[in-house]
Amino acid sequence: MLTELRNRGVLDVLIACCDGLTGFGDAIEAVWPQTIVRTCVVHLIRNSIRFTSYKDRRAIVKSLKTIYTAPTVDAAP
Repeated sequence: MLTELRNRGVLDVLIACCDGLTGFGDAIEAVWPQTIVRTCVVHLIRNSIRFTSYKDRRAIVKSLKTIYTAPTVDAAP
């Protein structure tokens, strides 16, 4: 699919936001080597709370919100 996009005229991808699918980031970098591949915030949060107990999820999500809504890296706690 990515090679087909390149063949249709997509010459460069600067940033790709993925869901963490195994190998997808590597496939993007194989087609467009200069691409910066990152996992989207929603999937990072989902993966963070997957290993917590249900009763603690609300507190953890609240703590994570102060981090991902911070305007700069230095402002994040």
